[in-house]
Amino acid sequence: MSIFIYELKKLIFSPALLVLIALCLGFNIIVAIGGSYYSYTDYVAEASRTTGYRLGAEFNEKLAGLEPGEMRDWLMEDTTGMTDVFDGYDTAYIADAYIGRLGLKGYAASAIRSKYAELQKAVDMKDASDESMTLYFASATGYKHNDLHRNTMLFLLLECALIAALIMLLSLGYEHHNRTSHIVYATKTGRKIIIHKLFAGLSAGLASFSVLTVLTLAVYFTFNDYGSIWGSSISSGFHLIDDMLAGGIRPFVTWQSYTVLTYLLAALGISALLTLCFGLTAFVIGMWLKNSYIGFLVFLIINAGCIVFALVVSGLPKYFAVLSPVWLWLKRSLWFTDGGADILWKNFETLGVCASLFILAGLGSVSANLFRKRDIA
Repeated sequence: MSIFIYELKKLIFSPALLVLIALCLGFNIIVAIGGSYYSYTDYVAEASRTTGYRLGAEFNEKLAGLEPGEMRDWLMEDTTGMTDVFDGYDTAYIADAYIGRLGLKGYAASAIRSKYAELQKAVDMKDASDESMTLYFASATGYKHNDLHRNTMLFLLLECALIAALIMLLSLGYEHHNRTSHIVYATKTGRKIIIHKLFAGLSAGLASFSVLTVLTLAVYFTFNDYGSIWGSSISSGFHLIDDMLAGGIRPFVTWQSYTVLTYLLAALGISALLTLCFGLTAFVIGMWLKNSYIGFLVFLIINAGCIVFALVVSGLPKYFAVLSPVWLWLKRSLWFTDGGADILWKNFETLGVCASLFILAGLGSVSANLFRKRDIA
């Protein structure tokens, strides 16, 4: 335990890490402030404290009692006459469109049909509970959701992935950079320090994720008021996605019922696990390469290769590649939904991150065992 604590302190108090986190936070502050200029969303958030977030006669009555003005009229126009988008909504057309336009056959076509048959059950559940009859940010919902989840959170996860990889490579390369590897790794006992470096690197990566996430979101929500909207369903009738393959605009349907708050918390959970995945990827690379700079370059090449691979291949290899950590990062705005045409399986983000952790942990174990046995001279 003392070795682990020493390795952890060495990473956490590294000047390079502290500077990197400060730079990332500065960039995130700029992104957060840049998305806060839309006065209508501020009005919706403030109004929600009086009207609540559930649409209906009571909402309309409370809204009518607010001070007259352009913003109130805009919100009244958005919400008056709102109907349940899930009432009578059938997801089978999405499967038909994907299969027809992409020419899917065999298992892929069967899996797509099965996925959207399962999604229909989620739609029916949302219809029964009137989930779509909630406010979110009214007609500005798409803008506000994307501002947080497609911009701020996308950059945040990218930064945490790179930091986790750099931390792990820094930890593994420390002995080589300081020319102490031949002393430390001269015995089997000395080589066991690799395990301490692994857990110290993962812990420092998660700590960096936690600090950067808390500070970024604290700044974001300081400049972006959410009022009482936290309780609104993430599958509000105002929350729509543009799916060109399936004929255009369709509802944002999640497998489970999420509020704006619980969706954010679930997304943060997956993000933390992906941070571990990128740290483990760097560990495997660091076990084979002594130079941390070359290791980081290889890390970037491997992730870029995963992106390109999924774009150029077809069949099952493509669908498996989309479950890789870097692709899960790219598709983060669709987490907990059907995921679109390149996803075959339900709960793809959970399936992908769990499979990635399992595979990377196995590769890490094999690499560490081989490291203990090989000649490091």
